[in-house]
Amino acid sequence: MKEEIESALKELGAKNGLEIAFDENGACTLGLADERVLILQERDDLNELDFVANLGPVPEEIRGAVFTDLLAANFYWKETFGATLSWNADLEEVVLIYPLSLADATPESVETIFTRFAELQDMWAERLAGMISTAQKYEAGDSDEEDEEDADDDAEAGEEEKDDLIINP
Repeated sequence: MKEEIESALKELGAKNGLEIAFDENGACTLGLADERVLILQERDDLNELDFVANLGPVPEEIRGAVFTDLLAANFYWKETFGATLSWNADLEEVVLIYPLSLADATPESVETIFTRFAELQDMWAERLAGMISTAQKYEAGDSDEEDEEDADDDAEAGEEEKDDLIINP
């Protein structure tokens, strides 16, 4: 990793009370507010730094419904702003990943991406929880028109937040 990028990350960590130090595998795990965890993974083979956030598990009986919604959001990064939603089968969790090319990275772009990725992590953790809740209600046969209106309201709220979340302007 470029020294200036590593230095910028350490400064960013110091500003936010985080110790940013990469282990022998090129990974750095950061504990953020509300028990959130953000992982920075250096990938020398691709000259990139991946921003990774585990968003949480999805109960097996509703995965089909939830995964359909996640795939639709992932299509051409329509609702992920350049990041990718994935399924980590080993951990059985939805994961959000944003790869940053280090070839063009500057200290300023790293700080911007770090901040916006953390915001995106919050948004997607909330949306995933909503998707799970809605799918569980449908699975249990407890859905009604009010649930559909709540889902529509949640989707509209997500639309309003989107403009501010473009990761790499």
